[in-house]
Amino acid sequence: MLFKSVLVEVVYLDYVEITGVYSVVGEFYKQVSQESMRLRFLHLVSDVSYVYKYLWSRGCQTFLVYRDNESVGVVDVTPCGDGAEVAIVIADRHQGKGIGTAVVFDFADRLRRMGFRYAFAYVSPDNYRVLAIAKRLGAQVKCRDLCVVKYEFYRGAAEACV
Repeated sequence: MLFKSVLVEVVYLDYVEITGVYSVVGEFYKQVSQESMRLRFLHLVSDVSYVYKYLWSRGCQTFLVYRDNESVGVVDVTPCGDGAEVAIVIADRHQGKGIGTAVVFDFADRLRRMGFRYAFAYVSPDNYRVLAIAKRLGAQVKCRDLCVVKYEFYRGAAEACV
């Protein structure tokens, strides 16, 4: 008999809220290329502190993602009705290692426990990695010029913000 086994690396992550701490956000984004910033913000950004000033004024919470005591990503969560808009960026040198996938699945559970009925994200149609992760999660993906990804924690969640 032939047996196949798959080895999957377990990714342990920690999150620290950094809402309002411009210096930490600015320092993290030094690890992110212009292309990754374009995929995160859906356009080029020269001053992330300006964008975060706006996001934080709208109730956005920002979390720094750590792996082995090293910052590897940022998660932004902006409440909107019963849902939350979520944006995730992983530092370039940590991409392709399963960290983004781990953050998506982990944060989906965290958002549900925070009381949100659904999460959504705006994604560039050429962000194939994120769209593949969304489909693995079981999220709805609708694309035109821009893709809208929606993941319902509870069946029939209202669409107040999507």
